[in-house]
Amino acid sequence: MNIHNVLFATSEISPLKPISQITDMTMQLPPAIKTLRRHIYVVVPAYRNLLEALGKNTKLCAKFKINGLDAPVSLYEGKLPGSSVKLLLADIPGFFDQASAINNTDDSAETGMANNEHFARFCQVVAAIAQGEANLTWEPQLVHCNGWQTGLVPALLTHQDHQVATLFTLHNPGEQACVALEQMSTWDLPPSLTEDPSIIMDGQVCFTKAALRYADNVSTTSPTYAKEITTASYGCGLEDLLRQRQDHLFGILNGINYQKWNPAKDKRLPRSYNSHTLDDKVLSKLALQRAFNLPPREKCCLIGIIGDLTTIEGTDLLLETIPELLKQDIQIILLGKGDMQYISPLRDICLNHSEQIAAHIREDSQLSHLIIGGADIYLAPSRLDPCASRSRLALRYGTVPAVNNRGALADSIIDTNSSSLTNNTASGFLLNLTDASTLLTTLNRAIAFYREHPKKWKKIAVNGMQQDFSWRRTAKQYIDLYKKTIEIQGNGNFQV
Repeated sequence: MNIHNVLFATSEISPLKPISQITDMTMQLPPAIKTLRRHIYVVVPAYRNLLEALGKNTKLCAKFKINGLDAPVSLYEGKLPGSSVKLLLADIPGFFDQASAINNTDDSAETGMANNEHFARFCQVVAAIAQGEANLTWEPQLVHCNGWQTGLVPALLTHQDHQVATLFTLHNPGEQACVALEQMSTWDLPPSLTEDPSIIMDGQVCFTKAALRYADNVSTTSPTYAKEITTASYGCGLEDLLRQRQDHLFGILNGINYQKWNPAKDKRLPRSYNSHTLDDKVLSKLALQRAFNLPPREKCCLIGIIGDLTTIEGTDLLLETIPELLKQDIQIILLGKGDMQYISPLRDICLNHSEQIAAHIREDSQLSHLIIGGADIYLAPSRLDPCASRSRLALRYGTVPAVNNRGALADSIIDTNSSSLTNNTASGFLLNLTDASTLLTTLNRAIAFYREHPKKWKKIAVNGMQQDFSWRRTAKQYIDLYKKTIEIQGNGNFQV
């Protein structure tokens, strides 16, 4: 049975590099799905910078009217940058004149509501395309909506005669933007948007609530995270609605770009290596120590950390733990930006222990590759990590992760213990993070194992390198979920 056409609706693409979790998924998942011989089309607002960047490589493919707008919508067709996936740019008159969704940084409530209306209009366009109103030569079986900016699409499609299946990917439950019903008074809206108290508050429709309420299925970024967001601790006020939909809530790990992140071909490392030449990894370790002005020491356990210096990343617990850690013969390297309340004490520690710990307070792609490739342990004490991308990159590079047993971290790392060592599945060290003491205990366990069992440590590293977290693997799981979602709509006559 074939999945004939999927429409992938998103708020942002990047011709250069991913600038958010949504853009990363947009740039990677549709091409991976296409390589599996499925037809997928990406639709995105026609931001000014996109039209300028892609203008010569796009053509007008449709003009059509939507309710509430006098001028027609223009639809341009091109290619998703770096791939052969077809891209649709929706040029809605009077909307999306800013460079992009991410670059528009005006935080005023008035501007925010205006932008929300822009995305409501975009949802209206996506629904129209799905209903065949653009008169394209194809019609989607399913619309895959990404992020709150596409959240009204499932509700707009709910009461249509021509039923199209909808899947909504929830990237961040904390993002709960709204649009006023008054702004949409001329749109001929379905009752699913105007009369449902579960998605309306004070005359405003919540994009995310509408998506969770009306999408046929919902996905998020890991199986464990899918369970966590049904609780008050992680649901951001949506936990009741998510529990109601838990039979239709699925967790799928985002993939890793193994073309960009591959130790066997990484030119940012002094020498490439793979699971058979893992001993060459030490050259990256020595280069990393020099880059951070630490004494190059081959045998010293080197802990690498990349990320924001924030409470959610566990920086408070890390700073509490570091003085005890530094009583041992170890080194710590940290790269990232963050809150001054953490930067200042971190700088003091680095000055007082300049041969053991160093930090660069910035983002740096070159150093990120060197840390991932050169550290012995990759530390991620995050209280919440829906994607765990860097920890899975560490696995790819034979750098053993020590991470909190939450979200995607729990779905990516198999703890080192007697059982996992016996069945040869151990790939890292999990901690149940509650305070600095639990962080210290797990790190001490990892450091001791590194010192006392070098051969077993190497095997753990190789286990991690052999894991498959590719976008191709993710694409296969999404294709299976597309099939399940289409079947909900009773479209079982399509051959899959």
